[in-house]
Parts: sequence; structure tokens; C-alpha cells
Amino acid sequence: MSLVLLQHLQEARAFDSSPLRHDLGVYHVPFSELGSDEAPEQTLVSAVRRAERLMIVGPSGSGKSSLIEYALGPMVERIAPILVPVAGESGDVVTNVQAVSGMIIQQIVQHEGRTDTERKKVLRWASSQRPLDSKVRTSSVSVGITWMGIDLRTEIKRQVPNNTVLPNTASGTLEIVDQLLATIQKDDLMPVLVFDDTDRWFQRVDARDSIHNDYAMGFFGNVLTEFRQLKAGMVVAVHNNYLENSQLKNYIDNVVENRVTIPTLRSVGALGKVIMSRVEVHCSPSDSDDISSLDEVMTMDALDELYQLYQKDFFGSLRMVVRRMHGALADACNGGFEIITPDLIHQAI
Repeated sequence: MSLVLLQHLQEARAFDSSPLRHDLGVYHVPFSELGSDEAPEQTLVSAVRRAERLMIVGPSGSGKSSLIEYALGPMVERIAPILVPVAGESGDVVTNVQAVSGMIIQQIVQHEGRTDTERKKVLRWASSQRPLDSKVRTSSVSVGITWMGIDLRTEIKRQVPNNTVLPNTASGTLEIVDQLLATIQKDDLMPVLVFDDTDRWFQRVDARDSIHNDYAMGFFGNVLTEFRQLKAGMVVAVHNNYLENSQLKNYIDNVVENRVTIPTLRSVGALGKVIMSRVEVHCSPSDSDDISSLDEVMTMDALDELYQLYQKDFFGSLRMVVRRMHGALADACNGGFEIITPDLIHQAI
């Protein structure tokens, strides 16, 4: 029975370390259930409802994106999250106020529900600083469930018609963004600008190439400094090592008003709950009745091994934990094992 369970989890990609964004909120386990004295989920929601600018601090893979998706997902009442993916853009874009403003307009239009032809025209207009052709995706994020109702869609479409001409100044483009955010607020929604991938710039910085550090400097020091005037909440994911650079820390502190630090997991049991959440999500109700605990998937010694890696080798990265589980699960299924052992955890790539 256990081998059948492991094979099912593998086929379902239960431990995919790069899931679709809307799955992140499903996998998230509130930190209060993991033994933390802090409740960052509530802190985050309360701050953005007050239109505060907040940074979420933690190493890459520690759970910042999962926290954001759980706390600010599309079904959270009266919150209008506007995800603006910046990590995949060039330095000319992410350090340019007008270009990032155009990206915000894009994301709002994505929620607004035009025909494909109409949306394409507006996205090209909003992307004058980031040219798009038919081979380039307009967004790295699927829209999914939208917070935008019919009346708001109509008003957004009126404000940003298909033949709109983009202002040739940053201030003019910012004014359009500000108007759109104010319109969203009039619909009894709090718009929240979400930049949750800026920590990826840190991952690409090494001793020979500081270009991505320049991205962070320009983004926080130039773009977000200008965005302080916008009528919206703001959530920015920040790599904890960014704060060790005094100049970059000053830029960040000048922008944000509140701070949430991702708690580290204090016990093996807490990590077990995180892993078990993946198992439960990917088992049918009839199957889940038969899965009473994680020891039907892995030995407790294997969980101990994984927790040691989390603390020492993975530097608090849950993404690395999930990736190692994915490898161990594949090895277990390929080898016909009925349970994941410490050796499988240790040897998995």
C-alpha cells in the first residue's frame, strides 16, 4: 500500500519545488500552526488594509511567496493584489519608473477581461518601454480568479481605452497608475502592489558580476521611492542579505513602513507538518482517510535527516527541502521502496 501511495504522490508531482502560483497558497501552513510565536499572515493582511508599504524578509525559498499568496489570495475579502513580476526583466526596465508603471497597468488590464485582441492592443501600449511581439508572453503569471467585478471592469476599460497614448514622461504614466488604483479603491477594494521576486536578483550576484545588485539599487532607490506616492498598499519580498548593504538598506527603509520576517522552523515536527500538507493536498478524500500520519510516507529518521539539511545546508530554504523530497520520492519509486528512508534523503539530487 505504501508503494502505491508513493507512486501516486510522484505522479501528482506533490513535491514540485516550482508549482503554479495559485498552488502556493494551498500548500501554505500558517506559522502559528508550526510553533511560531508570530502570526505574519495577520500582520500582512492588517498592514495592507491600512495601505501600508511592507517588506517580507527572508532567504530565497523560505516561504515569502507562499505567505503572500495565502494571505493576499484572490479570495481574500476586500483585497485587490496586483502582482508585478520584475525578476525576469532587464535592468533598463526594472530601474525605470515609466517601464514598471507600464507593467502595473498591464497587470490591472489582465484582470479586466477584454477580448484577446483588445487586451493585446492595450498591453502593447503599456509596454512601450518593454516591447512585446507575438512570441513573447505578456505575463509570467496566470490570472486565475479575479477580484474585479463587472462595474469595475467597465470603468477600468473606460479609463484605459484601446487607443490610449502612453505619456512620454514617468510622471504622466504614474498619474495613470494612480488614477487606476484610486478607481479600484472606490469599488471598496484595497489595491496592493506585490513585488515578491526581487530576491532572485541576489541569487544571481557573484564576485565577478554585480549587475543584479545594480538592479536592486535602481529598483529600490529609484522606482519604489517614486511609488511611495501611490494610493495603495505595497508588499515587497526582500532577501535578508540585502539589508547587509548599508546603501541598499537605506533605500529599502526609506520605502517601507512595516516589516515581516519569515520565521524559521523550530522543530522537526514543524517541518513534518509542511511536508504532510503536500501529501494531504494530493490525496483524494478516500485516500486521506487511510493516511493518518507522515510515517506512512517517510521514516522519522528520514524526517530528522531532512530537518538537519534544512538547518545547515539549505539555510532555511523550504524550497530546497521540497526539492530534496521530490528527488527522494522519485528514487523510492524507481527502486520499489515502500517508504522514504534517510539514505534516500541523503542521496537524492
